[in-house]
Amino acid sequence: MTDGNRDTSKRPTGRHGGRRGGREARVRKRKDPRLAHSPQGPDAGAYKPLSQGQLEQVLDGAHHLLETIGMGLSGEPPPAARWMLENGARLSEHERILIPRAMVEDALAKTPSSWILHALDPERSIEIAPGRPHFGTAGGAVMILDGESGRYRETTLLDVYDMARLVDTLPNIHWCYRTPVARDMETAELLDINTAYALLCGTSKPIGLSLSSAANVRAVTRMFDIALGGEGQFKRTPIAHMVQGAGVPPLRFSRERCLIKEEVIRQGFPIMVASAPQAGATSPAALAGSVVQATAEVLAGIVYANTVSSGCPLTFAAWPFVSDLRTGAMTGGSGEQAVLMAAAAQVARHLNIPASIAAGMTDAKLPDAQSGFEKGITTTLAGHAGAAMIHESAGMHASLLGCSLESFVIDDDMLGSVLRTIEGINLSQSALSFETIADVNIDGAGHYLGEAQTLDLIQSEYRYPALSDRQSIVEWEEDGCQGMAERARAYTKRILSNHHPVHISAETDDKIRAAFDIRLSKEVIGRG
Repeated sequence: MTDGNRDTSKRPTGRHGGRRGGREARVRKRKDPRLAHSPQGPDAGAYKPLSQGQLEQVLDGAHHLLETIGMGLSGEPPPAARWMLENGARLSEHERILIPRAMVEDALAKTPSSWILHALDPERSIEIAPGRPHFGTAGGAVMILDGESGRYRETTLLDVYDMARLVDTLPNIHWCYRTPVARDMETAELLDINTAYALLCGTSKPIGLSLSSAANVRAVTRMFDIALGGEGQFKRTPIAHMVQGAGVPPLRFSRERCLIKEEVIRQGFPIMVASAPQAGATSPAALAGSVVQATAEVLAGIVYANTVSSGCPLTFAAWPFVSDLRTGAMTGGSGEQAVLMAAAAQVARHLNIPASIAAGMTDAKLPDAQSGFEKGITTTLAGHAGAAMIHESAGMHASLLGCSLESFVIDDDMLGSVLRTIEGINLSQSALSFETIADVNIDGAGHYLGEAQTLDLIQSEYRYPALSDRQSIVEWEEDGCQGMAERARAYTKRILSNHHPVHISAETDDKIRAAFDIRLSKEVIGRG
């Protein structure tokens, strides 16, 4: 099988594969009508860290917080908050916005249960819906691991572009949100504009951003309109989503963030209504208290979003993070983090709203054994909990402070395996293989290598890793005794040397450069 640009399989062969005499008669005899409607395997969402009673406790607790403590304000209420106060919410004696349960439930009823995250290549667009897990990148890494030296350095705009074109080739990463921060940009405006450009040129998959001002939201939308062929095109087919909270934990609306959020919604971006408190710091150390607070903050954000535009596409992006209480440092790869994010996904699925959660945030600094088991645990639980969008799932290190290009490649292999576990086992009548077993044992070769079923299922039933080592010891030694990191480094070098996407035409690129101060040269993007 070929995944992206990677040859990932060898087709086994056998002595025979066609139908033999008497097969149809034996098939008729062995058909069992009791198996005709067998289930097709588990749905995403089978993992539920909360019982039904606990789930209701979390939601009741979140509503109680909004009705009795409410959302604080930093300065004058932003426009949508004023509308909320005029239409059912009220200001407490402590100058906090109290949001009644009925207002929250009304907003939830308006929130779409699914929507399309578009891509420049329409075939790479994805449906965002509860119980339909997709994996993608996110983050804000300020350091990147140099694969050759094994040391970290500051991130640059070129790293953003390199990350995007690498992700462009990885089949199990479904969107590309900027992971490294371009620390070589002198102003916030340059950072936002050039980050959007680097992603736009680097991949034809859906992309994701966080922007620093309402003016920059408008500017980036204009860039996307140019790329899509004219004014208003982005709003019709939004190729980018935005991770944008309305508040600052604990339980406080930020006027600046709210103004950005309002502009993001008006411009047509699907929005991840995000809350990212850290247990023991900006939310209670008790995991239950942390998930209750994060749920309340996201519900307040959903009310806010629907106030700006009723029925706007969004996700329930409760991202409750965990601290190591010995030091206060974030522990993105912990077991507590895994179960907490899965609980947030369960809450969203119960509400029939797509969930965005964060998983894959190893605390390890290198793509080593710690990185592997931490990422494997957190992404697997996230997928099986039924989260629609799993951010941070590839490339991240050092509790979100660092990233590694080689890790994107390694993690893509891991995510392929995680997705396969979510697919489950096909229990259809044909998959139960009664006819095939009889053929092999009654008048066959005594093995299944050449059976038609084996050859038919080699592509559909199995996923084949691109980098994971399945060689014999002898073959591995003859191949240079390479480890996973070395194989990922070789793949990364090959892609960065040869893969310069051209889904943005030279004419369109010139129009973007005429309108904006673009710092990636034409030579860098392969147009020099």
